[in-house]
Amino acid sequence: MPQQTLTQAQIDALKTALTARWNAGLAAAPDDWQKIAKLIQSSSKSNTYEWLSQFPAFREWVGARQHKLLKETAYAVINRKFETTVDVQRTDIEDDNIGQYGTLAESAGQAAIDLKNDLVFQALAAGFTDTCYDGQPFFDEDHPVAPNEDGSGAAVSVSNVQDGAGAPWVLLCTKRAPSALYLQERMAPQFDSITTTTSDNVFNLDVYSFGGRWRGEVAYGFWQCAFGSKAALNEANFNAAFAAMMRFEGDGRRKLGIIPDLLVVGPDNMAAAEQLLKAVQKEGGASNTNYNKVDLLVTPWL
Repeated sequence: MPQQTLTQAQIDALKTALTARWNAGLAAAPDDWQKIAKLIQSSSKSNTYEWLSQFPAFREWVGARQHKLLKETAYAVINRKFETTVDVQRTDIEDDNIGQYGTLAESAGQAAIDLKNDLVFQALAAGFTDTCYDGQPFFDEDHPVAPNEDGSGAAVSVSNVQDGAGAPWVLLCTKRAPSALYLQERMAPQFDSITTTTSDNVFNLDVYSFGGRWRGEVAYGFWQCAFGSKAALNEANFNAAFAAMMRFEGDGRRKLGIIPDLLVVGPDNMAAAEQLLKAVQKEGGASNTNYNKVDLLVTPWL
């Protein structure tokens, strides 16, 4: 006898199975973005980051408290919306040929984490041109630092970039509360579905649709926690970047105590980074004073 029409129980069982595989994909994907950025929750269409001009530090309390001047321009970051869709053919469900869709659902879950990785490392690479809260590119020669603790006075320019035209590499300070990058999340990854037999998708296309959804964006944080370079990744340039970060000061000439702890490179700089940080000795036999000086993150996302 021919099989009867699909039941809602069969469709619901498929939904449960695919959701489980989606969640497995979420759990399995490597989340490199968490090594260089911090999560910040968003509760509206966009977030405004006025507080980024205030790198926290204590001072001796003499007289009234020092209230830092708010910048004239606010740094607003608008959330974006992303999706991925898996269509399950109705005929495949009827024929019990649905194994491949579990793989697709799990891959979609991994893709939700891949999206976060891609967005964060895209922002890091784009920092040589995209602006941050002070109106300058995130990696720039002219970040303004005020002479007074309240942010007033004629600012001097401070650089967190090296000239060059090669593959980018970035030195980060990740062990302080302030962060160079923030992943702004409005809605966590979720798995939705259209599984009613009366839906337009089923009637017109003969498919049941499942899909992932995420809302958010990446925001540039404190430029003082990062140093970007497109110069050759060698001992001299690395040491210059490391020293520059340690000399960073906040408004009022306050030492910030920045110590780099992570070098981020893409595939093009992998060999140079490993030679710089992982070799006990230099090529000539001398001791490598940069051996394990900072952690190394080699990522395909940069």
